[in-house]
Amino acid sequence: MREKAEGSIRLRMVDFWCRLWHLPLMLYLTGLLQFDLCSGQIQVQIQEGPLYRVKGYPMSISCNVTGFTGPPNRNFQFVLKKPNVELNIISTSDPDFAYGMFSGRISNKEIYIQRLSGFSVLLWIKNLQENDAGDLLCVTLHTGGAYYGDYDDEAKLNVIADTLEASYSGSPSQSLSEGDPLQLECQVSSQTFQHTHLMVTWFLHGEEDENPRPIITLDRDLTVKPGAGFEDRYRAGLISMDKVEDTTYRLKMPQVQQSDQGKFFCKATEWIQDPDRSWTQIAHKTTAACDVEIKRIVAPDAGSFIVYLKASKGPLQEGDALDIRCSVNAQNLPGHFFSVTWLKNQQKVAQIGSSGVLTMFDKERENAAEMRAVKTSHMDYLLTIRSTRTEDQGQYQCEVWQENMNEDGTFKKIQKQISSPETVSITAKESDLAVVMAMKDAVTEGDALRVVCSVSGFKGPLSVSWQHKKDSGASFSDVISLTHEGVMKDVGSRYQSRNVQTFHSPAGNFTLELGASATSDSGEYKCIVSEWTVQSNGEMKKANTHSQQKAIIVNSVESLMKVSLKSRTSTVPIDSPVELLCIVRGPKVSLAVRWMFQPRNSTVQTNILSISHTGEMAWRADQRNYQLSIQAQPTGAYFTLKVPRASKQQEGQYQCQVDAYQKDVQKALKNSNLLAVIVQKPVSKMSLYSPTSRLETTVNAEAKLECSVMRTTTNTSRFTVTWMFGSQMLLAMDLDAVVKFGPAAGLEMDQRIRMEIRQKQSFQLTIHQVRTSDSGQYHCEVEEWLQDPLGDWYSLKNMSVSTEMVVKEKEIKLRVQKDNRMLNITNHQAGFTIDCVIDSQSSDTSGFEVTWFKVQEEGPVTIFTARRDGILHSAITDKNLVFGRPLATHYKLTVPQISPTDVGQYYCQVEEWLLTANTWKRFASDKSGELSIYVHTEGDSKIQINPLGITLAIAIPLICILVLVIILLSRKGHKKKPELKKKKKKKDCLWAEKNGLTLVPTSD
Repeated sequence: MREKAEGSIRLRMVDFWCRLWHLPLMLYLTGLLQFDLCSGQIQVQIQEGPLYRVKGYPMSISCNVTGFTGPPNRNFQFVLKKPNVELNIISTSDPDFAYGMFSGRISNKEIYIQRLSGFSVLLWIKNLQENDAGDLLCVTLHTGGAYYGDYDDEAKLNVIADTLEASYSGSPSQSLSEGDPLQLECQVSSQTFQHTHLMVTWFLHGEEDENPRPIITLDRDLTVKPGAGFEDRYRAGLISMDKVEDTTYRLKMPQVQQSDQGKFFCKATEWIQDPDRSWTQIAHKTTAACDVEIKRIVAPDAGSFIVYLKASKGPLQEGDALDIRCSVNAQNLPGHFFSVTWLKNQQKVAQIGSSGVLTMFDKERENAAEMRAVKTSHMDYLLTIRSTRTEDQGQYQCEVWQENMNEDGTFKKIQKQISSPETVSITAKESDLAVVMAMKDAVTEGDALRVVCSVSGFKGPLSVSWQHKKDSGASFSDVISLTHEGVMKDVGSRYQSRNVQTFHSPAGNFTLELGASATSDSGEYKCIVSEWTVQSNGEMKKANTHSQQKAIIVNSVESLMKVSLKSRTSTVPIDSPVELLCIVRGPKVSLAVRWMFQPRNSTVQTNILSISHTGEMAWRADQRNYQLSIQAQPTGAYFTLKVPRASKQQEGQYQCQVDAYQKDVQKALKNSNLLAVIVQKPVSKMSLYSPTSRLETTVNAEAKLECSVMRTTTNTSRFTVTWMFGSQMLLAMDLDAVVKFGPAAGLEMDQRIRMEIRQKQSFQLTIHQVRTSDSGQYHCEVEEWLQDPLGDWYSLKNMSVSTEMVVKEKEIKLRVQKDNRMLNITNHQAGFTIDCVIDSQSSDTSGFEVTWFKVQEEGPVTIFTARRDGILHSAITDKNLVFGRPLATHYKLTVPQISPTDVGQYYCQVEEWLLTANTWKRFASDKSGELSIYVHTEGDSKIQINPLGITLAIAIPLICILVLVIILLSRKGHKKKPELKKKKKKKDCLWAEKNGLTLVPTSD
């Protein structure tokens, strides 16, 4: 038996371990599933906004999702969010997703989604409309599992008006010959409020061109780019584009070619930089075209050629530039060799041989770079004199020889052509040399030091020498010189390793520039300008010399830099913002800033954050507790450290330290003043209100006591509420709205009381089925709490209000008039009225249900009921009864036409209903006196009219009514005046008696 038991135990253990291995397997599989679902956080990213796009143009916006390891293709939805509504635009998975305003545009391919990859798409809107503006929401659909990450992102889209204007106002057509100049202008402007850049391109659409060809472009960054096929002419200066003033873009082609024939037009493109720093084209306009015809200049026959010359037009003075252009035209021009010679008064000036060798016959001017010649194209040769003299005037001609190349590489002259002469006049300038020195009185260390000497009234070439002395007691030493030939030399010993240079501008200004000034460069600078003339032997001679000198100061960076720390409010309530403004005034240099903090009652300064001079930022404190903004203005740099919600832990002294750098070299270190920040608890603004100080109620009713916080210190205030009954706690609610009962609640009362928050700051105590023992003083104590920015709650103020509750036994006061009356009716056409008058009621809010009965042998029979909810019910099917309520306590039922069956006794019964705990309950009942009706008839045919009966029928009721009035007045005389006024006050009746309602019997 023992062996069997041991065997049974072994089998059970084996079965137990076999079952147990399933547990780690299930845990492992669960972990794999969770890892698959949560391996990456879902992140949807839409193109950063706000975006500004122009109405009527296409636009696209990108959206992609990362961190997803599910299916290879994600589904996307785009929604347009307006202030009060969200509008579905388009979905990659649901063709019925779009709202009606977008479905038609989607069908017309005006709105569509372009998928870039399984996780990235572009939303395209081909024709942007004004109502497309709003917040664009990109949503990726959840595919199951736990939510992990952000499944949507949004960007604001602003649709702006199209203000781009482009126009061409010149002649619609021009007829030119080869070599003639062409100049066209177009006007481009934009009035948008956003910061945009314009790009302007001139196009040529020739007869053989499939598409227009760009000639030249002024890009949005103001760089000029020639179009394909026009690069060589652009580099040779034969194509250029100028921006004149703000809106005019001028195309200049000094020499047109046959290939330039066609339509010229201008295209303007408007670009805007998006928040992601990318540039996007938002609008474009094209001007009208100018049709340009180019007439070919053809030689008379195949073996001849034509030569013509053009010189610079306009009056020329000494020193102006002179261009003399020779053009050769022949059939199959690239297959010929030409030698071109420029002649002035039949004397050779320059020559370009057939092999391209340049010969200048005035070597001095060639060496001075005043004269040069170049072949600009197959047919054009250009001679340029940079600075003309009076001796350059005269008659100019071009002599051109056509040559053939021999087998040995030499050239043989074939025929010659000479152009027509053209006279060039040059007027001389009278020399009246004058020098004016201009420079700043002071510069900052490290900045470039520039001294300018403006020269006027000169005729010949100029040279300059620059000198410097440190103070008044020292002598001048050489800095650098510039010869009349434009060569820099004689650099002073102090400036051998310095970046120093001088140059001469075409306007006649000489400039001395020191690349990086030092404080030792302070002192006086002198420029000595000399004018040179050419002697008869051809040598240069110094003719006039003038000089000017002026002092300058080079200030050190440290002497100019000022650092101060300010705050508008250094004493603030807790949880209020504090802004500390570190102002750095001085030269424009790279700055490194450190914000330091010394807590109260501490001697240790801690580093909040550091900003290096290269822009790197390092937070030493919790970044969530601070905000930093930097603003550069002409008056200085402003570093603002903001504490959005100050806490006691952030109370202490603050200081900013600033380092100045020039080219990564530290030049200065300055500390600001210490600024103390005091953080105080805010003054509580809480006020408490109770609707009533005394509440009277009756037994078994529901009592509601209320106290409301009418004003709070902040919008984030929270409250603890304690209700006291006398000096004992009834119940209390903590900051988390958890309610706890106190000793005053007892074991039984906690079932009858509850507390609830009405609206946000109104606290109501409800006691169900009150008893007389619940009478007493109830105190509502409210304590205001605020949360410290670091998460701790602190008490601010405690207030209380009291309400006295008096519970009384409820008294039945319902009384209905019980006077018995008798009515004799002799006219069968007459009717009678059964009045039901309520003399008193238990409550001002009572509701009544009135029922009229007729007394019969088997008992009272219901004839009509007026329910408290206004529903009327008649139990008589063969008569139309009329209900009336002239007063709130006066009900009447009228039988409009009497019949013999109406004889009998009538009375009414009133049920009083009260609203208790939102439920109507019947509280009391009372019935009136009886009205006896008698009908006199004669025979079976018709009722006889008896005048005496009519008189009695009128007199008797009047006497009865008079007696009733006397009785009522005597009874009411003992009651209070307010009670009397209440009884006399009329209320609107459901049906006016004079417009009685004829009731239709129901099937009830």
